[in-house]
Amino acid sequence: MHLFDKEQDTIAAIATPVGRGGIGIVRLSGNKSLAILRSIFRPSNPHCSYKSHTLFHGFIFDPETGTEIDEALCVYMKAPKTYTREDVVELQCHSGPAVLRQILDLCLRCGARLAEPGEFTKRAFLSGRIHLSQAEALKDVVDAQASGMSLMSVKGLKGDLEDRFSAVRDGLLHCISALEVAIDYPEDEGEILDQEDVKKVLEEQVIGPVSRLISSFENTQVFRTGARVILVGRPNAGKSSLLNALCGEERAIVTEVPGTTRDVIEKNIELQGIPIVLTDTAGIRHSPDPIEAMGMERIRKLAHEADMFLWLLDPTQGTGREEREVANLLLAFGGKKVILVINKMDTLDEKIRKNISERLFKGLSGMMKVSDLKTLDPCLISAKTGQGLQQLCERIVKGLLGDRKAKDVDVAPNLRQKEVLKKVLDHARSAKRALGKGLSPEIVAIDLRQALDELGKVTGETVTEDILDRIFSQFCLGK
Repeated sequence: MHLFDKEQDTIAAIATPVGRGGIGIVRLSGNKSLAILRSIFRPSNPHCSYKSHTLFHGFIFDPETGTEIDEALCVYMKAPKTYTREDVVELQCHSGPAVLRQILDLCLRCGARLAEPGEFTKRAFLSGRIHLSQAEALKDVVDAQASGMSLMSVKGLKGDLEDRFSAVRDGLLHCISALEVAIDYPEDEGEILDQEDVKKVLEEQVIGPVSRLISSFENTQVFRTGARVILVGRPNAGKSSLLNALCGEERAIVTEVPGTTRDVIEKNIELQGIPIVLTDTAGIRHSPDPIEAMGMERIRKLAHEADMFLWLLDPTQGTGREEREVANLLLAFGGKKVILVINKMDTLDEKIRKNISERLFKGLSGMMKVSDLKTLDPCLISAKTGQGLQQLCERIVKGLLGDRKAKDVDVAPNLRQKEVLKKVLDHARSAKRALGKGLSPEIVAIDLRQALDELGKVTGETVTEDILDRIFSQFCLGK
């Protein structure tokens, strides 16, 4: 793939997030990088050699006025042993936004242009330094909200996903080669073309692996997008106490007065690598208080977005009208995962604890179908003492992952790659059907070449400039 004209420019950008921090980095890439560094950096050692991949101490200064802008470390990295395979300079200075802007402005005045979002990584791809799947995995590493997505993305960054794409490509090429020989020697087609071998390779090296890659997208989506878990129950059931216990901090106000929580309170937590938005809601009950009524209306609207409900019961209150209101809410959103959480176990004596689940289930049996009740395997906890919280967390994870294990999270394609792989799969299956019908090698080869072309949009071999622009425009500046 050729480099477009604008890729010949030297580019510059701030590579660290805006805000206070220990360090800020301005990055340059291109053949003017060293000249710009010499123009704006005054090394402490007057005999500085700017040896490649070595840190040097000094001061950034304005070449027009001589004013020193900041104390800094700089590193010059000579092509091709760099991220972009071009000359690269990084200026490591203090992270004040004003300082970083001044340094970036100096770079632009001395001959660089402002980098576009993701342009450093785009140059790394165009130069052959990384594959397209690795570039997209890099974005996922930067965007990862929890460790599950981070670990999955690092596997993609190392090339695990590219290896799988490459194996599929090899399978397609094997089948195409066999067909092309038969096309070139039609009189000997029956002897040359082993249709069963081609169908076997298609199934084992193309259709099967691509199907599993598509499935892996669905199976790992919760690590990518996270889940919303909503706490519901009557007022004073302990929802806010549970939120605080799971967060490890006093995020919600807790009192003995029912109805303390009147609005939605959200907190981001991580459970076994899954990013979870934990949502505390107003207690569900009939109330003349217009503010409480507004809070309950928000619960109903938010319920559409829920991946799971934690239904808290207060065993000291039994089951009554409030529980019927909660049951009606949950039944209105049938299909959502629900964990029944019996809270305040620390307040019950030993005799009551033994059969508390049966007692509460009797009360709920008049509100819900037996089949619905059977799915509500209760979890006994005390948000106050921490009893049962570990088991509850494990239940939440199992409810979100099913039979899969969080530790088994594997590399998976992103949404763009999955949609392209579906087209690869369609063409491969079409080719296999054509073979089964005894159609000519020319017809079968058309589908396989189309499959190969689609696969190239994932690996980068047949990707267009428009697609590249769309991919890299989603990156942050300086990456």
